[in-house]
Amino acid sequence: MGFTKESIDSAGLFSAVKTKLGADALSLVTKAYEVAYKAHDGQKRLSGEPYIVHPLNVAYILTDLGLDEKVISAGLLHDVVEDTSYTKEDMIRDFGEEIANLVEGVTKISQIKSQSKETVAAENIRKMLVATIRDIRVILIKLADKTHNMRTLKFQSPEKKERIASETLSLYAPMAGRLGIYKIKFELEDLALQVLHPEEYQEIKKQVSSKKSERDGYIEKIKIILKQRLSEINIQAQIEGRAKHFYSIYRKMKLKEKTFNEIFDLRAVRIIADEIRDCYGVLGIVHTLWTPIPGRFKDYIATPKTNLYQSLHTTVIGPDGKPMEVQIRTQEMNKTAEYGIAAHWAYKEGKSNGTSDGNLTPKWIERLKSWEDSDLDPKEFLEDLASDLHEDEVFVFTPKGDIIELPKGSTILDYAFRIHTDVGLQAKGAKISGRMVPLRTELKSGDQIEIIADKKNKPSPIWLRIVKTSSARQKLRQYFRKIQDEAAIEIASSPDPVAPQISSKELELLRKNRSEKKKDKNKKVTVVVAGIKDIMVRLSGCCAPLPGDDIIGFITRGRGVSVHKSTCETAKKQTDLMRMVPVRWDGVNEPIPVRIEVKASDRQGIYLEMVECISKTETNILEAGATSSQNGTITAKFLIEVEHLDQLQEILDSLKALNNIIYAERVRTN
Repeated sequence: MGFTKESIDSAGLFSAVKTKLGADALSLVTKAYEVAYKAHDGQKRLSGEPYIVHPLNVAYILTDLGLDEKVISAGLLHDVVEDTSYTKEDMIRDFGEEIANLVEGVTKISQIKSQSKETVAAENIRKMLVATIRDIRVILIKLADKTHNMRTLKFQSPEKKERIASETLSLYAPMAGRLGIYKIKFELEDLALQVLHPEEYQEIKKQVSSKKSERDGYIEKIKIILKQRLSEINIQAQIEGRAKHFYSIYRKMKLKEKTFNEIFDLRAVRIIADEIRDCYGVLGIVHTLWTPIPGRFKDYIATPKTNLYQSLHTTVIGPDGKPMEVQIRTQEMNKTAEYGIAAHWAYKEGKSNGTSDGNLTPKWIERLKSWEDSDLDPKEFLEDLASDLHEDEVFVFTPKGDIIELPKGSTILDYAFRIHTDVGLQAKGAKISGRMVPLRTELKSGDQIEIIADKKNKPSPIWLRIVKTSSARQKLRQYFRKIQDEAAIEIASSPDPVAPQISSKELELLRKNRSEKKKDKNKKVTVVVAGIKDIMVRLSGCCAPLPGDDIIGFITRGRGVSVHKSTCETAKKQTDLMRMVPVRWDGVNEPIPVRIEVKASDRQGIYLEMVECISKTETNILEAGATSSQNGTITAKFLIEVEHLDQLQEILDSLKALNNIIYAERVRTN
């Protein structure tokens, strides 16, 4: 029995539960239905249907996923605490704490009027994910809830339809993918596409329908050829055409800028064998019959995806001379490909912690733990989550040969933090296949990485720009918060007589000046003055301090706090020490223009090498120029944007490593 697109009645649900789970399970589900029906009595959906239709469909989807009676009952009850007078205490009394906790995990946080819609939405998602860490079943209920809501989205206002569809496409469909539940993922994507790009959706639907007979005929020919060859080596296999869902066609057309008729992998074949060894036998036959396209073979059986997905993928030149995708897997793998973690659900007697047996928990769920104690603001949280959900993966190796999966685009630094927090914090560099590489190096599948660590090394704020994974970013933020808290405590307890308390009148004036001088060129550079963040500061031109420099501050008359390097000769001449105030950099700052000069023995291409050397550090070059002298040297001058002293040092070290460099150093900007 598959997912239904139409509303069902209780008889349909009860029949499915009894068939799949038996009479005892049906007793609990029936009780949950009766409570939900009574609690929602009189409530209507926007479609005009009784509200109970929604939890019924949610429960039916959960039944189809193969989940047990407790999850199905929680699906029936998932809205009663939020939308009716029935309380969590009532639910604990009637159904026990396990089902009550599942419902609470899905229940939205009550909206607080002072919070924006975006803040409330982010907090609800965070709450659900934290509950998911403790019990994976929470997110399965939420995905079933989202699936039925998307099926009935047409009854919402245009603005709300677009907002819900966008959220589904950016968050919930990828969540289903991370859990390996492709059956739900594909449906959510297609439903969202229908709302967000209705014209493209209808055109693709029309094209797919018009090509169906041609595609079916082609697949039948492939089946005949394959069955004959497989019978010769005594391999029994089920062969079927694999339909591409509409959203994947849409994405391929957009990303590759192709028309519908230029996408040939619509005619894909799936071969389902009995045993793993048969899968490789089938692969050999496929590659014997048709020429494989280099670089298109992937073995997800030997190296499963982090969502438990396993299959062999290959693309060959089919009998008509056009590319043809082929997937090869066992029946069990095929079930996992559709139902993901739900396909592996296996509770032992008395087990109720929401984790599946063995090592079957998707690694994405483990990575969610970095958000459990997160204090990110809502915008940062949703950005991190969306980034983590949408990344493809690369597979790299430790020096011992262990496989580590990371999102595509991850750097050496992400790898170091994945190994261990301390390894990340102490990372100084790395070797890939014996070759030294910088921490910002992007990883490629197959890289074998050795981290060079130094206990004396300290993380730089620019690392927040280098890391791509949310878990590494979280660990860095926690480190910097700890350092800032320690610095604040040290300043507060300092007996230093030259670090005076700022009077309330003077503090008000400094803050007023800051708000009045909106065009202050240093307004995006955050310096904490005596533990206070919103004081106007001015980076002195005499020494031009950069974030990362040791700094001191002086209260000026009418110009806020002047910030100098601690080694600044001008600052050392300051006689009024009572105007000195403790200052420190606060996190990552906006880029500051810095001028550097590089001198080298002139040779062909050296100037371009300098430019490339700076660009590799992802540094913006504002100005560039070079002059050659008669003595065979070249002097290049660059105005670059630098966020931190460590970034400048990395640039200068990289330049000095070039052949024929005489010096590379910072010069005065003004």
